[in-house]
Parts: sequence; C-alpha cells; structure tokens
Amino acid sequence: MGKDLSGRRVRAIAPDDRVAHSYFLFADGQLLRAGTGSTHAEVIAEAADIGEVGHSTGDGRLKGKELEIRLYVHGPWVCVTERFGLNATLINTTTGRARGFCRADYHSDVSSYSIGFLDWDGRTLLLAQTQWNRLDVFDAETGENLTEREVFIRDSGRLNEQGHKVYDRRNYIDYFHSLLHVSPDSRHFLSNGWVWSPVDMVRVFSTEAFLTGYEPTSIPVGTAFGYNWDRPCAFIDDRTFVLALDDSVDALDEDEAASYEYRQLAFFEIPQLPLASDANRWLEPSFFVDCDVFPRNQYGEVKGELHYDPESACLVALTDGNGSLVLSLNGRVVAHAPDVSLASPPSHTDFGSSYSEPLGWSYAPKHRTFYRWLDGAGIEERALPTASS
Repeated sequence: MGKDLSGRRVRAIAPDDRVAHSYFLFADGQLLRAGTGSTHAEVIAEAADIGEVGHSTGDGRLKGKELEIRLYVHGPWVCVTERFGLNATLINTTTGRARGFCRADYHSDVSSYSIGFLDWDGRTLLLAQTQWNRLDVFDAETGENLTEREVFIRDSGRLNEQGHKVYDRRNYIDYFHSLLHVSPDSRHFLSNGWVWSPVDMVRVFSTEAFLTGYEPTSIPVGTAFGYNWDRPCAFIDDRTFVLALDDSVDALDEDEAASYEYRQLAFFEIPQLPLASDANRWLEPSFFVDCDVFPRNQYGEVKGELHYDPESACLVALTDGNGSLVLSLNGRVVAHAPDVSLASPPSHTDFGSSYSEPLGWSYAPKHRTFYRWLDGAGIEERALPTASS
C-alpha cells in the first residue's frame, strides 16, 4: 500500500542500515518506507500507541506541545519512540508486526526514552527503559523480558552509628537513564543520563554483567559535567568512546580559573568490568583533545551529535550553529560542510520541551551520508565531505 507524503507532516526519518538511499519515516501514526527524492512511501505498519502531542507527564511542561518522535533502526527492526514521552513501538519491518512498550513516568519530559539494540548469542535484543532508573532487555522476536527482577529501596528500621536511617536496596540506583550508545560488538553500552541535583552523568555498562547484575554493575564516568545530559558521544571501537565536554570555567573560583585549560573532547578506554557492583570505581579519561568544533552556548554547554567514520578513522560532528565537521582523532578539522546543520536542540532552561524539527540534517554512519526531509521534495542526501572536496 502506498501513500503520498507531499502534504503530510513527516515527524521522523532514519536510514535503513542495510540498504542505501532507503529510509524509514513516521507520519500520521504510521511507519513508512521511502527512497531519496520521492514523496511516495510504502506503509509498513501502524504505530497506534505513539502520541504526537504531550500530556500531563513529568512536570507538565509538554502538555499540548508536539512531542519529538525518534526512530531506532537495526536490520529489519525499527523502534518508534516518543523521545520525552512514555510510549514506544517495536516493528518488524519484514512482517509488519508491532509490539508496544512503555516506561513509567518520573521526569520523563527531561529524559530521553532510552533505546538500544544488541546482537547477543545469535539473537537481536532490545534494550529499553521501563522506569526512570531501570533498563530491561527484551528478545526482539518473542518479546520475552530477559531481565525480570525485583527493584526496591526501603527503610530497614535500623540506624547506623551516626543515627541515620539505613535503607535496604535491591538492584536499585539513583540514576535517570537517557540516550543510550551501544559499542560495535554489543558487549558494552553507555547511558547518557543524570542524577540529582540535577547534574549529568554518563554510566558505563558491560552487557554480560548487566544481564545478571543489572544497574548496580555499572560505573560512572569520572569527569565533572553540568546540566547537559545527552551530550555528543560516540564509540570509536569496541572499548573506546569519546565525549564532548562543556566549558566549566564560569563555575571555577579565581585560583582554579587561572590554571584552567578547556579541552573539548575526552577519550575513554573501558576496562574489564566486574560482574558485581563496585561502588567506589570510576572511569577516568585516558586523554583529552583540544579542539573547538562544537559551539558553546551561554552556559558553556555543547550540543549536537558525534559519530565515528571507520573508513577515514575520523569523527563526524553535527552542530546546530557550525554545520558539520570531519575531524581527525587528534582534533584537526579535515573537512567542513557549514550548511549541513542540526535543527536547534532544546535550550538549557527548557530541556526536553522543545520539539526538534526533522528538517535539520542527520547522519547515517553506515552509508556515510547526511540526510534530511524536505517538504514537497522528499529525502535529500549529501555525501560525507572529504579534505579534497
């Protein structure tokens, strides 16, 4: 069944990671497929659970506003999410079968719905947020939850030596999950989330450890950040990832500021993670790189996306004010497309409540292509620039 999208509101697009110049789209509550340069699309499935307007969730700041819709693609599977809402739909694009998921509401309006795919023991697994501080792992084909467990924190009735209440915990951490990043071999993943009061914190997980020990097996990244979770982040290989850092000079006292040197990229090497909790362990950066590809807003924050291109061994940075840049791992810019920019991200003071228009550019790492939807014309593509171009 076909559909003409010439006059329709396309809410999200993402590339088919198996086929070049083929894209999945979300419009009118449906998942569709279209090729480049065409407004004609094939209807794949209904996604009836996905809401397009916010309700009284979180602090209510999204009520009556358009929700940002996101698509996550892995082979034949597409997961449609309300980024700052409660609902997700997993669709098998071969059969058209759809399965709904949801997460409990607790500050959902400022925490991205956490979704990732894992290739594990010959199966495709969906890593999905079910509560503010809980992820679960589902078999994509059957829907079986592979991480059923009890999660609680409660007053034990006891006092410690200082006279404070002692709480019993089981599989519990004080942490708000947000955007996920999965390593190329699926053996590790990151949650780009936050903790009270609030401050962002990236946590590192071993898939093997998580399947038996859950959230408490993770370790936090030991770098001071601010009010800026979902920051630019990318895996370089199976155990190396890079984060873009904020400029925190305004938060320092005079003596600290005198010796402060801002370096925008921090690289991390994931060690062998324990199968049991290690509350005192932190992951420190292996090294820093001095560059300035991400513009800093008035709060010193960096916004945008970061990807890795294995063919050139370069990073690809998408920004909302400086276009898209290709840079070597030592921070040298080798190519720049100044007119290929993201849509403006949410602001510091209104995190999560600004709908990110789909007309900004995105990047398809497997096809080395930038893409966007143009009303009346369909999907436009732009090849990854090189130093010679």
